[in-house]
Amino acid sequence: MKIRVLWLALAMLMLLSACAGEPVKDTEPPTVPTEPELLRLEIVRMPDKTDYVLGESFDPAGLTLNAVMSDGSVVENVDWSVSEDQVLLTNTTHVPVSYQGKTVQIPVRVRHPGNVDEYAVDNFPTLEDSPLAGKTFFWLGSSVTLGSNSLEESMADFIAKKYDCTCIKEAVSGTTLATYKKDSYVDRLLAWLESEDRPAHVDAVIVQLSTNDQNQPESFGSVTAFDVRDPEAFDTATTFGAMEYIIATVQAELDCPVLFYANPPTERSSYMDMVLGLYEIAVKWDVRVIDMYMDPVFNDLPTQEQRKLWMTDKIHPTKAGYRDWWLPKFEEALLELA
Repeated sequence: MKIRVLWLALAMLMLLSACAGEPVKDTEPPTVPTEPELLRLEIVRMPDKTDYVLGESFDPAGLTLNAVMSDGSVVENVDWSVSEDQVLLTNTTHVPVSYQGKTVQIPVRVRHPGNVDEYAVDNFPTLEDSPLAGKTFFWLGSSVTLGSNSLEESMADFIAKKYDCTCIKEAVSGTTLATYKKDSYVDRLLAWLESEDRPAHVDAVIVQLSTNDQNQPESFGSVTAFDVRDPEAFDTATTFGAMEYIIATVQAELDCPVLFYANPPTERSSYMDMVLGLYEIAVKWDVRVIDMYMDPVFNDLPTQEQRKLWMTDKIHPTKAGYRDWWLPKFEEALLELA
């Protein structure tokens, strides 16, 4: 019996030794091929039309897109889609086009009808015998003087083109006459007077009655007494103090006429208070007011469609508005200086 058990144990040992010498085989599951994923879309050809006028719809005709896949392959001319409710506004710069969850942005330009090329400064004629030829005018203001809603073309640019003169625009959107905000009219006037770019002679300074100041009527201040003339006597942190400081500084530093212009009526009654203060200052300092606020004939537009063509909102004109509506008011004032 003992011999039988011994032989059985010996056989088991030999079997285990034989198994231990054999390599263990991998049992990984077979590889299943996967479909390549979409990485991105590429614009092969832009749409035929990328320049729009407000009110038009996006036209994708001509647009061609390719799909770049994760394995490096390219699917050509994919069947993309664009939202049917895509609205083109004047601040629209791109239209999203999609394919299988990926989106590419198509650049577009949307202009107000009053800002089309027909009304551009480049297409405005120049007088052959201009009474303002060679003169230099300095314009101090904010978005309206800049032409922020008309591709930075304002009445100053039309004056320069038509009359073959130089118009320097020192205009920054959102700024105020008073110094309670950064880059005020006062601050920028002083910086320009100290700059190397300042011309030796200026024929007139035209200042915008900023619509930004109307938002803080508590900072209007008051007009000083008739005999107060020293620039240092004015509180430039107030709107009226800043206006008097600008006039006194220009007369002392440049010895040239100063003109202020007022916008047509805005939505705030506080702007009327600014206009009334302007007239009080104008009498004291003998400055010319280009008044588009209180002129009933000027503001009596024939139709609402005309207003929509000339204005982008209650404050900012289009190129057409500057050229056909505002320009004559400024021409009349500046020609009187010739």
